Amino acid sequence: MLPPMRSLAWSLVLLVACQIDHSAPSQGKSGPAAGPSIVAGLTRDEADNLCNAFERSGAAADAEENRNYLIADWLGKQIVSDTGRAWMAGFAQLGQDKPARRAALERVARSVGLPSCPLAAMWQ
Repeated sequence: MLPPMRSLAWSLVLLVACQIDHSAPSQGKSGPAAGPSIVAGLTRDEADNLCNAFERSGAAADAEENRNYLIADWLGKQIVSDTGRAWMAGFAQLGQDKPARRAALERVARSVGLPSCPLAAMWQ
């Protein structure tokens, strides 16, 4: 795949991963353990960028309708390791399971020694 197409493909994966569902939670989930397990890891820098993507991407200062795209586009340029991309693909598979997404973000932050993951608050 050509480099611009690869970047576009990752931006689309990340856009799906970063979408926020403002509707009522779905029924039938069993909480943070529901959904696929994310096995791959992120480097400390990648985890730091992921957890702080809302601010660092410029999304916090932009219109709400642009935020998901800004976060996804920025993360596509920051998450570059194979394991980081595998982690993001696993995160995308969690769909709109907010507790699972929040738990995955908090786990990755703890695994690299970050004190918190502000992005996890988006799935409260």
